[in-house]
Amino acid sequence: MRIASVSDIHLDYKVNRDLFVKMVAEIAARRPDAVLVVGDVCHIDALIAVSIRMLAREVEHVAYVPGNHDLWVDRPWGELLGDPEFDTWKRHDELLKTMVESEGGHYLPSQPLCLGDVAIAGSCGWYDYSFLRPELRDQIPESSLDDQIIDGMQWGDRTRTVFRDAAGSLMSSPEVARRMENVLDAQLASLERDPTVERVVCATHHQQYERTVRRTGTLPWEFFNAFMGSSRMGELIDKHPKVEHVIYGHTHSLGDYRIGKCRVFGTPLGYPHERNGLPEEDILRTRIGWIEI
Repeated sequence: MRIASVSDIHLDYKVNRDLFVKMVAEIAARRPDAVLVVGDVCHIDALIAVSIRMLAREVEHVAYVPGNHDLWVDRPWGELLGDPEFDTWKRHDELLKTMVESEGGHYLPSQPLCLGDVAIAGSCGWYDYSFLRPELRDQIPESSLDDQIIDGMQWGDRTRTVFRDAAGSLMSSPEVARRMENVLDAQLASLERDPTVERVVCATHHQQYERTVRRTGTLPWEFFNAFMGSSRMGELIDKHPKVEHVIYGHTHSLGDYRIGKCRVFGTPLGYPHERNGLPEEDILRTRIGWIEI
């Protein structure tokens, strides 16, 4: 079985839209059994829909997990907070699922995709500040982490998402991470019990392992690493022996690692300026992930 993956394609940039057309053609030429879209397509619904539609025309199975950008909305944050009916969980649990499925895709946060004896499970994931270096955690107040701001620079999720609990109260980022992780853990446990499943591919937008986090040792970079993912997600994945391949997005840094029993990798397209004039053939070679099972 051959599985392709893409992430962080950020189609709000025209150059990325042009590249994505060529990425789809490259994927189609290698005839994979499935392709995974591992989040951060865009915050614009029409572009999420067209990306799934384009892939579904070429590949029989298209599986998708949202990234944080896919959950964003363009409304003033004060307005979002003041609207008790607005809840990012509705976008995550219902609206994106309906959109992706209407375009021929499979929405992984709702259930795994089983292809013979191989299953694919996935989650957006979230962050709990566990990737913030301990020495910085002692220096940075919790309020800065909750506000996601340092020296006047703010992480985008803070003003584009509002996750609410059952009582309608604003959830903290660690609480959002726990809910995402628990759903994924339940999916993986179900696949472990399924005698027809022999191998599992796990895709989460946010990072699962400390080893994959890009370090500079400087601020504000290390502060914003607090929002890269959660170590607990990796611990939960490690509990499940059938998981052999783990894919991440979010970081915009390429990586391919052996962590325990798993191959762990990310092949993000990222923002145009991050590719620094990389030739198109190198982009197509390195920004599409491949799994052969």
